[in-house]
Amino acid sequence: MIFKGGIKFILLVVGLLISINGSARDVNIELHAETWDIPRHGETLLKVPELASVMQKWMANPQQKIELRYPGGEEGELWVEELKDWFVSLGVPSGLIQAFPGSHAEDVINIVLIKMVK
Repeated sequence: MIFKGGIKFILLVVGLLISINGSARDVNIELHAETWDIPRHGETLLKVPELASVMQKWMANPQQKIELRYPGGEEGELWVEELKDWFVSLGVPSGLIQAFPGSHAEDVINIVLIKMVK
């Protein structure tokens, strides 16, 4: 038999575990080549919904790492290097940006915000 306050306590613990698990999730955003095919400068890039979302979420917790999963090949490498440079110019420290080949499509860079668990 559970004591009188036991059910409330169990519900509180379950709620805390769900909120902790939910807040530790990584954010994954896709940047398509057709979206990137615009004249690029800081003001224009911040109007791209995917990049605005990444920057907004990163600025809420600037300890997050940004992982860029890009299509392989020379074109993918050039694209990801330019994107990294733009993130740095927008204020993200270069040490928090990592790039790896292995996007799920040849015209997509997956941008993943990785929350640092303390």
